[in-house]
Order: sequence, then structure tokens, then C-alpha cells
Amino acid sequence: MNYDDLFLSLDDSNGVKELQQFIAEGGDLQQVHSVSGWSLLHSACEHQNKSLICALAEADGRLLNTRAACGYPPIFQALDIDIDGAIQTGHQMTFETTRLMLELGADSKMRDQEQRTLRELAQVYGDLVVAEFDKFVAPLL
Repeated sequence: MNYDDLFLSLDDSNGVKELQQFIAEGGDLQQVHSVSGWSLLHSACEHQNKSLICALAEADGRLLNTRAACGYPPIFQALDIDIDGAIQTGHQMTFETTRLMLELGADSKMRDQEQRTLRELAQVYGDLVVAEFDKFVAPLL
């Protein structure tokens, strides 16, 4: 399995088996997608695929704090999709993907390419999001 095949196979539930095959065949986990500039971990975060996030962190913990070609740390991808997903679906904002990334060892002090902290990114979405961020994420920082 090549990197592009693996990248395109990822969704909210698939990818762990494919990742294992990619690793077994000597695949490089440090690669990035040529179009998006995302790493596999960025994609796993975007799909909120918790089992794949865990498998990637276990395979190479450095991935948790990589910026990849896009310059955007995966923890910010997790935060952004946690917010967007909750807003789009009307579900409660619990920041599950962001919290998982922090629990696995993502650097809570990283800044995005605009030098924002995680909390500052949450502030872009308004006071209600910040209140939920402070409730669910801030205790892990």
C-alpha cells in the first residue's frame, strides 16, 4: 500500500488495518499528502478517528507534534474539527479529539502558523466556545 492509498482510505472508522499494512511494508509515517500538506495524523484528527490517532501515536509519538507541510499542528486540526463538528451537527462540544491528543502527549503549548494558542483559536468561534473549551480542555493544559 502506498502513502496516497493509505491517506485516501482514512475516514471516521477505517485506517488502522491499512496503517498496519503500510508500516509492515516499510512505509514512511513522516510523509505528507502532496495536495493538502497534511500528515496522516492531521487526517485522522479531521475524521475524529480516535483508534487511528492512538495507532499513529503508538507507531511514532513524534507525529503528535509535527507541523507537516501545511504548518498547522495536528492538535489544532483536532480542535478545529471538534468545534466545527459540534456546530454543524448541533451536538454538545466536548472536544474529544483534542483531549485525546493532549492525553497522548501532544504539546499543549504549540502555536499555529498565526502564533495562536489553542485557547486563542477557540476564541475565534466566540464566547460560548471558549466557555466549553475552558470546561473540557483547559484542565488538561
